[in-house]
Amino acid sequence: MSISRETQVTVIGAGIVGIAAALYLQRAGCRVTVLDKGAPGEGCSFGNAGLISPGACVPFSMPDMVWKVPRYLIDPLGPLAIRWAYLPRALPWLLRFLAAGRPARVRAISRAMAALHSRAFEAYAPLLKEAGAEALVRHSGQLYASKEAHGIEGGRLVRELRESAGVKVELLGADELHQLEPALSPRYRSALFFPENGHSINSFRLVQVLAERVVRNGGEILRRTVSGFRFADGRPSAVITDAGDLPVDRVVIAAGAWSHRLLATLGTWVPLEAERGYHVMLPDPGVMPRLPVSNRDHNFAATPMENGLRFAGTVEIAGLERPPDFARARILLAHGKEMYPGLRIEGMTEWMGSRPSLPDGLPIIDVAPNFRTVWLAFGHSHYGLMGAAITGKLIAELVTGAPPSIDLAPYAARRF
Repeated sequence: MSISRETQVTVIGAGIVGIAAALYLQRAGCRVTVLDKGAPGEGCSFGNAGLISPGACVPFSMPDMVWKVPRYLIDPLGPLAIRWAYLPRALPWLLRFLAAGRPARVRAISRAMAALHSRAFEAYAPLLKEAGAEALVRHSGQLYASKEAHGIEGGRLVRELRESAGVKVELLGADELHQLEPALSPRYRSALFFPENGHSINSFRLVQVLAERVVRNGGEILRRTVSGFRFADGRPSAVITDAGDLPVDRVVIAAGAWSHRLLATLGTWVPLEAERGYHVMLPDPGVMPRLPVSNRDHNFAATPMENGLRFAGTVEIAGLERPPDFARARILLAHGKEMYPGLRIEGMTEWMGSRPSLPDGLPIIDVAPNFRTVWLAFGHSHYGLMGAAITGKLIAELVTGAPPSIDLAPYAARRF
């Protein structure tokens, strides 16, 4: 497909994935309009853990998950919770999630994760440089820490996946851990250090700065709620918005946890679920880790940011409409106090956001099955910040007909 400077692409979604796609489309010569019901970055991008982990290659659904889920279901404040009233709707997704934990499927998913995530910093580099945002992303490394003296490496399959992906990781004992992260409670006795990982010191501001670059490049960002499409000549010719119809030529759906609703209006169903996560933000914690620390005993992250210390994580399956349960955020705070004795919590804020998650944990990066002028970029689960830039690059390649940088078969919409 040849394009010119007059090629118009409408991106639905102004989170980090949509903004990265807009920037890469502009680099490819397209004119871009971005639509979102909120300002750039106000969704999941606002409150994520800020982690950028090229070494993330271990799927969430593993062979032992089938034994863990029943225990999680009876603990409403555990790392995975499903609102009982929502369980009938969530059950098909949950069964697909467990099926993704079969060993052969785990290995395939891990290869697809590594192919995408290993390019995170490389894909971000030109966007950050052009926007003057390089200081917002740090190659700090990351720690996985545990109070257990053994077992932090995970089982044999976990070690095999990391080795196959070429992930650099160092096993640390208690002394080495506390030399690297002296603020951490002495109760923590082992860790893994990932030297090639990093983080954003303010993921919300990162999206805002990149969005400003979209506008400086000549793009438009409009506050619109998109509910569907008008059709002409066998393709979408306009999007239906709360401010009236907007003509479109080519469209990218990058609307996060709402993306499947738009895709359904185009005749394609995908099992996208809102995987709700929480954070607690401490503006003046009194104790600040040197680098991000993932608590592997309770499955959440402590991330040092320019505006304070963030504890972020947990998974809650409850749909898009139900109100937050901020008791889950306060559990994060309780675990955070145990990690960092002496924390100050004055000015604390709580937040909940909906991660767009597919059962296998991989995103959809593809052309829409029924329409060749619509492309899909959503479903990044816990890895939206990390996967955004490479996804944007791949979408630009698909739109312009350039050879994709990686094999896109694992991220196809039709895999479900």
